[in-house]
Amino acid sequence: MARKKEISLDRILDAADAIIMESGGRQFTLDAVAERAGISKGGLVYSFATKDDLVAAVLQREIDRVQHAVQTRAGSDWQHKHKRLLAYLDEALTEDDRLIRRSAFLMTALLQSPEKSRPARDYYRSILDLFDGDSTMSKEIRQAVLAMEGLFLLRGLGLADPSPSEWRSVLAHARATVANAIASNSST
Repeated sequence: MARKKEISLDRILDAADAIIMESGGRQFTLDAVAERAGISKGGLVYSFATKDDLVAAVLQREIDRVQHAVQTRAGSDWQHKHKRLLAYLDEALTEDDRLIRRSAFLMTALLQSPEKSRPARDYYRSILDLFDGDSTMSKEIRQAVLAMEGLFLLRGLGLADPSPSEWRSVLAHARATVANAIASNSST
């Protein structure tokens, strides 16, 4: 009697992630993921009933990865809102173009599925909650970070294709704005 092949959710998510990374999402199909994971399409659909379910799982794993990286980067400064934003921007500056494109694909792939995009909405809510006050510096921080996020989403929607130097420039400006706010608050 043949042993039943076990379905590994991590192997499925790794396969989905690899296809997204390699093709920018253009070749992301359930058939391609099943083949890459070495399972039948039925086995894949047993684990993830729809493509949206699979995208949502890959997105949640990516959000968890970024949040862990930011928390590690922030360390004992996690409770300080501006320092957490700075850690978030520092993490974004370390991401290579393929990771950024993957994240943008994942965020935008679920636009038509509000219930599946809840992790992305919660993630952005946690970032928006870091903006505080109506001071000039708070407004500058908000504007700089939202400019970065706006460009990120424009890329994901295929409406803008900034060069790597343009992307880094927006990130660097946002980081400098937050770092200046921290320095200003430290000196007062």
